[in-house]
Amino acid sequence: MSGRVLSIQDLSCVGRCSLTVALPVLSAMGVECAVLPTAVLSTHTGFPGPQCLDLTDRLADFSAHWAQQGICFDAVEVGYLSDPAQARLVGDILNRFGKFVVLDPVMGDSGRLYRGISPDHPEALKTLCKQADVLLPNVTEAALLTGLPYRQEPEDDFLQELAQGLLALGPDSVLITGVRREDKVGFFGISPSDGSFSFFEDYVPRSLHGTGDLFAAAFTGAWMAGRSVPEAGALAARFVRRCVSATGAVTPFGASFEAVLPWLWQQLSGPESPKSSKSC
Repeated sequence: MSGRVLSIQDLSCVGRCSLTVALPVLSAMGVECAVLPTAVLSTHTGFPGPQCLDLTDRLADFSAHWAQQGICFDAVEVGYLSDPAQARLVGDILNRFGKFVVLDPVMGDSGRLYRGISPDHPEALKTLCKQADVLLPNVTEAALLTGLPYRQEPEDDFLQELAQGLLALGPDSVLITGVRREDKVGFFGISPSDGSFSFFEDYVPRSLHGTGDLFAAAFTGAWMAGRSVPEAGALAARFVRRCVSATGAVTPFGASFEAVLPWLWQQLSGPESPKSSKSC
């Protein structure tokens, strides 16, 4: 497989999440992964008191240099952004480089915003939704973006309402992750070519940091390999479940994905055509 993906999110020096997940997963899937760190943290925010170097002021300079060098990307994956100002800057970068955009609007879970995320963050991310080809919120993030109430175990009718509300924000396709159904977990989605679809697997009762980042990276790599939105989602979900199952004791360090990477590569040996381009 070929292609170059730009992953825009923070770099946590310790802990399996964000760029420390995206780079190895996409590389293992045969994709060249370029990175744009929005911040460098000593650890991810699941550890107490991480040190942070904010890079908001350098994002425009980095992207301007790429443009000067004629560098281009076949896809852009956007993850955690620390504040609304970063969302506005990333919007400019997507206008310049965003041929295919996967947006994971990381900002909350379990019905509430993450610590350190401001109440005006959802409104800022709505502007990026207009530029997304595929939007990958969890149920909490879908509720925050649409203004609908959060439900811990939403039924299909409510998921359809959430998805339609998200489509109204501008993305081509929507895939709502982390949907719980008793002893199952999976996703619900809508795409122009596939209509409504869903995928569920047995729930592994462990809460681990970075599983959403693993899903987004694997989804992007699968799409680059020629998979449809439902197919890429199913592969990403199966990958994450294997990572969670492979993890021993629950620690802040996240899911043990490294040993599952060979399995992920093996799933991409089919006849689908990779999505790549030769010019900007």
